[in-house]
Amino acid sequence: MQRTHIRGVVFFGLVAFVPLFYYLAVVGGWLPYGGILLIAIRNIGDSSILWFSLIHLTIYGVALYWLAELIARLLIRVAGGHAWPATAVVLLLLSGLGLLPIFGAAHGQIHWMNAYALYASDTLR
Repeated sequence: MQRTHIRGVVFFGLVAFVPLFYYLAVVGGWLPYGGILLIAIRNIGDSSILWFSLIHLTIYGVALYWLAELIARLLIRVAGGHAWPATAVVLLLLSGLGLLPIFGAAHGQIHWMNAYALYASDTLR
């Protein structure tokens, strides 16, 4: 039961802050999973963008879930009774990754920004 909860918390952190490669015809860049999800939701009427986004979400969702399971098992094995504080450290590291200006997608010149600015901006259309 503890591993399930830790896996869920780590998966949420991975979804929010890990940069994933996003490519759609001539537009490319690094976006978090949540950013790709926002693109899919905002373009629900455009089937081509929606399908490309859903393909990205499916592949990356499976990969991030597998990675979250691996991290949860490692945290429980290494930290033992202190798995929750170790999970908090992992989340702090992931949120620190979100502060780096490594996210963006565009055709041509990419305006790099951190994950927090990306979620707040209107660039994910």
